[in-house]
Amino acid sequence: MTLSVGFNQDCSLITVGSSRGFSVYRCNPFKKCFQAADGSIKFVEMLFSTSLVALVGAGKQPAFSPRRIRLYNTKTRQFICELDFATTVLNVKMNNKRLIAVLENKIHIFDLETLNILHTLRTPPNPKGVISLSSNVMNGFMALPGHDSKGEILIYDVINCQVRSSINACNNPVQKLSMNAEGTLLAAASTQGTVIRVFSVPDGNKLHTFRRGSSSATIHSIAFNRNSSLIAVSSSSRTIHVFELKSAQTKKGGKQTGGKNPAKSRSGSTSGSLASLLPNIISDIVEPGRNFAYINLKDSPQTHRTVLAFEKGQDKLLVLSSQGYFCRYIIPKEGGECKLAMEFPLIEKPDEEMGVKIHGKGAAQTLFHLQYDQRSVGEGGESKHSTTRLAKEHFENVFLEDGGEGDEVVGDNIGGGGSATATHTSSDSKKVAAEERQPQVRGIETKSQQQP
Repeated sequence: MTLSVGFNQDCSLITVGSSRGFSVYRCNPFKKCFQAADGSIKFVEMLFSTSLVALVGAGKQPAFSPRRIRLYNTKTRQFICELDFATTVLNVKMNNKRLIAVLENKIHIFDLETLNILHTLRTPPNPKGVISLSSNVMNGFMALPGHDSKGEILIYDVINCQVRSSINACNNPVQKLSMNAEGTLLAAASTQGTVIRVFSVPDGNKLHTFRRGSSSATIHSIAFNRNSSLIAVSSSSRTIHVFELKSAQTKKGGKQTGGKNPAKSRSGSTSGSLASLLPNIISDIVEPGRNFAYINLKDSPQTHRTVLAFEKGQDKLLVLSSQGYFCRYIIPKEGGECKLAMEFPLIEKPDEEMGVKIHGKGAAQTLFHLQYDQRSVGEGGESKHSTTRLAKEHFENVFLEDGGEGDEVVGDNIGGGGSATATHTSSDSKKVAAEERQPQVRGIETKSQQQP
């Protein structure tokens, strides 16, 4: 049973979490790169193409609790660290500097190298774990809902641990957030699901409004292409919409990007400027924003979720289905219906050999363990900090796009039926995360960790 599907930060790899383990596939050419089994995995978050993977279990085995994040090295087939929390982990995100753990009423921000908590945000109820984290650490922003009954969005700087802006994005609560690769644009959808709005980051100016449809829908995925000229949206309506971002974006030398027609670009820019001055209801009527291209998923039930990404280049859209399929569509230059180019299954056969076990007898053991609970404090009420640092080997690129040495290293034991070599496990749990009450900041109460 497939529990989750997703892409890594540069959309070159696919992750699949299931009731039997997790797998990693390359998008182009399509190929399975890694597989591990005997543990129910709900969330799989890779760090680009490195060997570092964050896993959250589905709760069917004690070692794979939904209240635990396990960091795993796909090259050594070892668990590096376990991060325990008081409540269920609803989302986990990483970039090269930070690890973000999302709980229903809290967001923990970790330094990825030391795994010390840098900051803890107390948030309004967020049962879906809605956030978006920029993969570009030069614009290290995180977007999160700022209110549980209004469409407020907070832009938070995870590098400097401070709120940068608050956006009144929509009238209904936010259900989906997505940033572009540079961390300069944010797309947002409310629980109504009829309109997609795009804002600049971090200032929060509204640039575009796109109408997905007139009936309410659950938004499954929002994705920008590489140069942020296109945005794709999938939903429970079983239609994937592709929109053009026509604002004039100036490069060095005065060249324009983001729109093929300069006149259209100027029109879109004027429309975006006007929209930023109008209430949401009025700007949705004033602005043009119909889809440029589309995909009809006729055989896909409404209950099956889809995840979107753009391949390198501007004319291919990648679609992952929770049914266990990976599809590549070609976007026509003139717009219209996209053409299905390739389709691959991600679901394993029941009798297929699942490869190296990562849990159970002979499984990989954890190198060290951290527990995050408000009762876990040191003497004098101060937080304990981990002195452990993740080794450089955990950040090594092992999934190479050219099919080089990385595939051979990772793929040697796939299907071999062997078990990972156990390493020394620390017997002492390092407990941290004392929390001190702070004043609320724009509807969110922040809780800081004292630095060592």
